[in-house]
Amino acid sequence: MANIDHPLLVVRSITNAMRGQKILEQNGIPAYVQRNTLPSSKQGCGYALKITGSVEKAVNLLAAADIKVTEIQGG
Repeated sequence: MANIDHPLLVVRSITNAMRGQKILEQNGIPAYVQRNTLPSSKQGCGYALKITGSVEKAVNLLAAADIKVTEIQGG
């Protein structure tokens, strides 16, 4: 099983992941786009934002930009 040392915020598309990365970084939350390949994922192989910082703040920022987080892994 994969070890998660930073939370992953799973989103539906690469476009949302890239938009989300930009929004989070503009608000002081480091974020990296990656394929979501964890076997525990309910969403299959989507995309995720690996973040450092407050999960709650990140989710709220993404929601304000109409980017839905479908799953939160780790953190």
